[in-house]
Amino acid sequence: MNASIDFIGDIHGHYDELVVLLKKLGYEEQGGAYRFPGNARTVVFLGDYIDRGSQVREAVNLVRAMRDAGSAVALMGNHEFNALSFWHENGAGGRPLKSIRGGYLREHTFNKVAIHVKTVESYRGRKAEFQEMLDFLKTLPFYLETDLFRAQHACFHLNSVQILKDMNLRAFTDGDFDELIARANDQYNEYEDSLFEPFSLLLKGPEMDLPEGLSFRDAEGVLRKRTRLRWWIDPKNANLQELSFQPGVELPPVEVPQEIHELDFYGENERPVFFGHYWLTGLPELIRNNVCCLDYSVAGYRGDGRLVAYRFDGEQKLDANKFVWVDAGVS
Repeated sequence: MNASIDFIGDIHGHYDELVVLLKKLGYEEQGGAYRFPGNARTVVFLGDYIDRGSQVREAVNLVRAMRDAGSAVALMGNHEFNALSFWHENGAGGRPLKSIRGGYLREHTFNKVAIHVKTVESYRGRKAEFQEMLDFLKTLPFYLETDLFRAQHACFHLNSVQILKDMNLRAFTDGDFDELIARANDQYNEYEDSLFEPFSLLLKGPEMDLPEGLSFRDAEGVLRKRTRLRWWIDPKNANLQELSFQPGVELPPVEVPQEIHELDFYGENERPVFFGHYWLTGLPELIRNNVCCLDYSVAGYRGDGRLVAYRFDGEQKLDANKFVWVDAGVS
């Protein structure tokens, strides 16, 4: 793979911003796909192409065209995984999960349906194309790893990646989809070989229940009683405030359960890792010189987010000057 790579964070149906960013990075549309002149650079999209924005179909088609042309790699995000689960019948492979209510792997409750409204609207009157889009999502790799970097949507959890490697499983097309998607949703281990944990860690990242009496409301006003965790710091002696990773929310410095102190973490000597998912705000900055989040809330409700890229050229100590971005709303 080309060592000169432009990593791009969560798009969420913001096609116009994506086109502006690609052009700013020097990509040109040729033969139906954006390419860098001389194929000197490649894009790695970090997932979450669908939902929230009004141009989901256009964004997916652009990403897919670049993937098919060899000018990009497109990874799976939690929204792509959620969509595949939402539209997949529970028991389609012959073994339904008893813990899941309703006829699909995700309940069709009001809140769950609302998440997918923008995506469905984008494909209104295009049912066959919508199904083709779902088939495309099945082909998306869960992670990408080379000698120079690692990339995934949320958390590069070494043990989870090893589980998938041992199965020769990089995308849902590497096995029986009906069985794999069921095992990936098997939260209560009805299968002896549940895949819920590795998928949850790679696509959503580690989380923990908040202590009794603690909660917060996220950017969409939803009451939350769990928090995302910083998976790149040593949790051994850390408290809740130090471990929580909820931008815009500061939790108190209270003790966390012992099992949280014993979690694995991504060390300072590991190769650079790139990811999205975490709804950061403000100007792009490095979390650490080998840890780079590229989700800066282009789909945020305040309208002041950014679609962000990092221009990687093999350096093992990342450089904050190599961020490139466009503001939400540009076209």
